[in-house]
Amino acid sequence: MKLIGYITYKVFYPTNLKQDLIFNSNSLNVIDLFCLDEDDFSVDITGATVTFIVKEKPTDLDTAAKINKAITSLTEPTSGNTLIEIEPSECDDLLGNYIYELRIAMPTSGEEYILKQGNIAFQKSIYGIV
Repeated sequence: MKLIGYITYKVFYPTNLKQDLIFNSNSLNVIDLFCLDEDDFSVDITGATVTFIVKEKPTDLDTAAKINKAITSLTEPTSGNTLIEIEPSECDDLLGNYIYELRIAMPTSGEEYILKQGNIAFQKSIYGIV
Protein backbone atom coordinates (compact mmCIF):
# COMPACT_ATOMS: atom_id res chain seq x y z
CA MET A 1 0.00 0.00 0.00
CA LYS A 2 1.16 3.50 -0.75
CA LEU A 3 0.03 6.10 1.77
CA ILE A 4 -0.39 9.68 0.64
CA GLY A 5 -0.97 12.68 2.90
CA TYR A 6 -2.80 15.79 1.85
CA ILE A 7 -2.62 18.75 4.16
CA THR A 8 -4.46 21.99 4.42
CA TYR A 9 -3.87 24.70 6.93
CA LYS A 10 -5.62 27.86 7.90
CA VAL A 11 -3.45 30.33 5.96
CA PHE A 12 -2.30 30.14 2.35
CA TYR A 13 -0.01 32.71 0.75
CA PRO A 14 0.10 32.06 -3.01
CA THR A 15 2.68 34.80 -3.59
CA ASN A 16 5.42 33.03 -1.63
CA LEU A 17 6.45 30.12 -3.84
CA LYS A 18 9.57 29.28 -1.85
CA GLN A 19 7.71 28.07 1.25
CA ASP A 20 5.21 25.21 1.47
CA LEU A 21 3.93 26.42 4.84
CA ILE A 22 3.97 29.77 6.59
CA PHE A 23 3.23 29.77 10.31
CA ASN A 24 2.76 32.66 12.70
CA SER A 25 5.07 32.06 15.63
CA ASN A 26 2.83 33.94 18.07
CA SER A 27 -0.50 32.25 17.31
CA LEU A 28 -2.07 28.80 17.03
CA ASN A 29 -1.26 27.02 13.75
CA VAL A 30 -3.42 24.13 12.58
CA ILE A 31 -2.63 21.52 9.91
CA ASP A 32 -5.51 19.38 8.68
CA LEU A 33 -4.06 16.03 7.54
CA PHE A 34 -5.91 13.62 5.25
CA CYS A 35 -4.38 10.17 4.66
CA LEU A 36 -5.33 8.46 1.41
CA ASP A 37 -4.15 5.37 -0.43
CA GLU A 38 -2.99 5.30 -4.05
CA ASP A 39 -6.62 5.01 -5.22
CA ASP A 40 -7.64 8.14 -3.26
CA PHE A 41 -9.58 6.19 -0.61
CA SER A 42 -9.22 7.29 3.00
CA VAL A 43 -7.00 5.08 5.16
CA ASP A 44 -7.98 4.18 8.72
CA ILE A 45 -5.16 5.56 10.87
CA THR A 46 -6.55 4.42 14.22
CA GLY A 47 -3.67 3.84 16.63
CA ALA A 48 -1.13 5.53 14.34
CA THR A 49 1.41 8.11 15.46
CA VAL A 50 1.71 11.28 13.38
CA THR A 51 4.96 13.23 13.77
CA PHE A 52 5.59 16.83 12.74
CA ILE A 53 9.26 17.82 12.92
CA VAL A 54 10.94 21.16 12.12
CA LYS A 55 14.70 21.55 11.78
CA GLU A 56 17.19 24.14 10.61
CA LYS A 57 19.12 21.61 8.48
CA PRO A 58 18.38 18.05 7.35
CA THR A 59 21.49 16.82 9.16
CA ASP A 60 20.33 18.13 12.56
CA LEU A 61 19.58 15.39 15.09
CA ASP A 62 15.92 14.81 15.92
CA THR A 63 16.76 15.70 19.52
CA ALA A 64 17.91 19.15 18.33
CA ALA A 65 14.78 19.78 16.27
CA LYS A 66 13.00 23.09 16.79
CA ILE A 67 9.68 21.22 16.89
CA ASN A 68 9.34 17.46 17.28
CA LYS A 69 5.69 16.75 17.99
CA ALA A 70 4.19 13.26 18.07
CA ILE A 71 0.40 13.08 17.90
CA THR A 72 -1.33 9.90 19.07
CA SER A 73 -4.74 11.34 19.92
CA LEU A 74 -6.12 11.61 16.38
CA THR A 75 -9.20 13.66 15.48
CA GLU A 76 -11.08 11.37 13.04
CA PRO A 77 -8.78 8.38 12.54
CA THR A 78 -11.30 6.04 10.89
CA SER A 79 -11.69 8.53 8.05
CA GLY A 80 -7.93 9.11 7.79
CA ASN A 81 -8.13 12.63 9.14
CA THR A 82 -6.48 14.41 12.04
CA LEU A 83 -5.62 17.92 13.11
CA ILE A 84 -2.10 18.87 14.11
CA GLU A 85 -2.07 21.90 16.38
CA ILE A 86 1.13 23.82 16.91
CA GLU A 87 0.71 26.08 19.94
CA PRO A 88 2.37 29.50 20.16
CA SER A 89 4.55 28.22 23.02
CA GLU A 90 5.98 25.54 20.69
CA CYS A 91 7.19 28.04 18.08
CA ASP A 92 7.35 31.43 19.82
CA ASP A 93 11.13 31.72 19.45
CA LEU A 94 11.12 30.71 15.77
CA LEU A 95 11.53 33.32 13.05
CA GLY A 96 12.75 32.72 9.53
CA ASN A 97 13.06 29.71 7.28
CA TYR A 98 13.30 26.06 8.30
CA ILE A 99 12.54 22.62 6.87
CA TYR A 100 9.79 20.28 8.00
CA GLU A 101 8.67 16.70 7.66
CA LEU A 102 5.29 15.14 8.34
CA ARG A 103 5.29 11.37 8.86
CA ILE A 104 2.99 8.66 10.11
CA ALA A 105 3.78 5.32 11.76
CA MET A 106 1.04 2.73 11.20
CA PRO A 107 0.25 0.55 14.22
CA THR A 108 -0.56 -2.79 12.58
CA SER A 109 2.11 -2.98 9.88
CA GLY A 110 4.75 -0.99 11.75
CA GLU A 111 5.49 0.84 8.50
CA GLU A 112 6.40 4.49 8.55
CA TYR A 113 5.48 6.85 5.73
CA ILE A 114 6.83 10.30 4.96
CA LEU A 115 3.72 12.20 3.94
CA LYS A 116 5.20 15.61 3.23
CA GLN A 117 8.54 17.39 3.37
CA GLY A 118 9.27 20.96 2.52
CA ASN A 119 10.15 24.46 3.54
CA ILE A 120 8.39 26.32 6.32
CA ALA A 121 8.66 29.97 7.31
CA PHE A 122 7.85 31.36 10.74
CA GLN A 123 6.82 34.97 11.08
CA LYS A 124 5.25 37.09 13.78
CA SER A 125 1.63 38.06 13.30
CA ILE A 126 1.13 41.81 13.16
CA TYR A 127 -2.36 41.50 14.65
CA GLY A 128 -2.81 42.35 18.32
CA ILE A 129 0.42 44.30 18.75
CA VAL A 130 -0.22 46.98 21.36
